[in-house]
Amino acid sequence: MRVWLLLVAAVVCVSSVQAGRILFLNPVGSKSHKNFFMGIVNALADHGHQITLVSAYQPSKLRENVREVVLPDMDFSRIIPNMSEGKMSGPLTLLQEAPGFCSDALEKEEMQNLLTAEFDLIMLSSVFTDCFLSVVHRMKVPFIYVLPAGVMSRILNIIGNPSFPSFVPSKVFTFKHPMTFTQRVISTLSDAMFVTGTDYYISQSTENECRRRFLCPEDMPSISTLRYNASLVLFNSVKTVDLPPRPFVPAVVHVGGIHCHPPQPLPKDLDDWVKGAGSDGFIFFSLGSLVKPSSMPEKHRRTLVEVFGSLKQRVLWKWDKDTMEDLPPNVRLGKWLPQQDILGDSRLRLFITHGGLHSTMESMYHGVPVLGMPVFADQETNMREVESDGWGSVLLWDDLTPDTLKDKIQFVLTNNELRTRVAHQSAVMKDQPQHPSKVAVYWVEYVMRHKGAAHLRCPALDMPWYKLYNVDVWASVAGVVLLLFWLLYRLLRALFRCLFSLGAKRKLD
Repeated sequence: MRVWLLLVAAVVCVSSVQAGRILFLNPVGSKSHKNFFMGIVNALADHGHQITLVSAYQPSKLRENVREVVLPDMDFSRIIPNMSEGKMSGPLTLLQEAPGFCSDALEKEEMQNLLTAEFDLIMLSSVFTDCFLSVVHRMKVPFIYVLPAGVMSRILNIIGNPSFPSFVPSKVFTFKHPMTFTQRVISTLSDAMFVTGTDYYISQSTENECRRRFLCPEDMPSISTLRYNASLVLFNSVKTVDLPPRPFVPAVVHVGGIHCHPPQPLPKDLDDWVKGAGSDGFIFFSLGSLVKPSSMPEKHRRTLVEVFGSLKQRVLWKWDKDTMEDLPPNVRLGKWLPQQDILGDSRLRLFITHGGLHSTMESMYHGVPVLGMPVFADQETNMREVESDGWGSVLLWDDLTPDTLKDKIQFVLTNNELRTRVAHQSAVMKDQPQHPSKVAVYWVEYVMRHKGAAHLRCPALDMPWYKLYNVDVWASVAGVVLLLFWLLYRLLRALFRCLFSLGAKRKLD
């Protein structure tokens, strides 16, 4: 018995990992990105790891084992244009500003002071952080990419996972599987253009800017080389609800929903206000953390005020100012609101959202039907997926009128099928073998235990494309088959000539 106990103790010691020093780099991004990252940070801190988190936002609260380093003026709101300028203006601006934005963050004194510290692992946000691969190079430690968005082909390529634009369209489009031939052509070409554009324009421009400012060491390999050394990628996605299903290599880890949590009671003043709504309940309206609500065109604001004021439900509106001159009596404003506690409140009847990934994921988790009013980037695609999955509806800002808004609100409020469907989606999302926090901790510790876990590296990363897809093999097979057909043709041709010549000879005789 004593021998068995010793063996078990030895196995436990081998499989465990000492508290690690982890540098989590989220230098640029939105507040919603940080919400997702904090789910991972808190899970690691609970396991005793020492986390240094670099971000653009002040900590909401202090906690043990977590040190937050704030880079001032590095949040996306500094460069995102007004929402009225079009849904593609935001992404295009970000792409244009990304090279300089990355170096601006790396150049901050708060970041430079960390370069002499020692860490066991780096976790790196994948959002416009190519120049921070120089930190990985300096520190010579394993690193993990963390993606606050869903599964993207560019990041799959980095980890050696095949992407399938034939049945998984780009987030830019609202195509659904099965796609038509034309849609597959568009999906394939746009996927190739996006990957090529980000790899050879954004990454190269970022590297050029980083080297120009002498922020990247002279001996540093190219960014296009460094990024393929990631040990893992943690995706903000739930495999069982990320449809259609597709294959993944072991280095792809899904931890979507890690930031979702059961609701807490609402603050007393807000709870009292909700109680005043009675059996009609209330509606929650939020455009997320990146969009400044007061920047919307005045005609849109007046439409919202008119419709909200006509409803029998109370409306809780996330607004960035303290007051609104013509605010209806049934509408309450709030600069900051506990979104998940609100979504988990049984008196909530509808969530009107911009359709960001985190908001749609939280809505699914809490089982709330939604009306999406997407602003830019992937938000329309997210909401089209929700609409297609049967637990929400979409209203574009170009189509916004008092009648269209009221009709959409009433459609979602009165449609029991939407509630049934979102309850099913919520159950599927929560029905996982492990909570995503445990999944994240296990794989992060796995990388530290195995010194980068190089054995998980997919061979596809080290193969030229023609070998990966067996182009040379099939070209050789096609060549052999063509050669055989040519030889057969020559043989049959010679045979027929022989037969014809014999026939002609007999006639002459």
